[in-house]
Amino acid sequence: MQGNQGSQEVISQDATSERHLWLAVVVQAVEEWRGGSLRSRRKAQEFLFEDSNDFPMVCANAGLDPDGLRSRLRKIGRMVTAQGAWSNLITA
Repeated sequence: MQGNQGSQEVISQDATSERHLWLAVVVQAVEEWRGGSLRSRRKAQEFLFEDSNDFPMVCANAGLDPDGLRSRLRKIGRMVTAQGAWSNLITA
């Protein structure tokens, strides 16, 4: 019995480590969206709000609800427009 418990702990640690890895992917995307260069913000925004394949998979592996996360992110952040920072320079 003792050997079986040890293997279950290893599997549990592996699952936790994998979940943390996927969570780090989401955190990195959010950080890029909130404070990266304009190009990285656009790419992160596309991943966080428009991707219908990878984003849901990453969220599932991180233990997150993709729709709930997107909803919360919309409330806290501002979307990058096609004009981005250039619109301020052109209208000035």
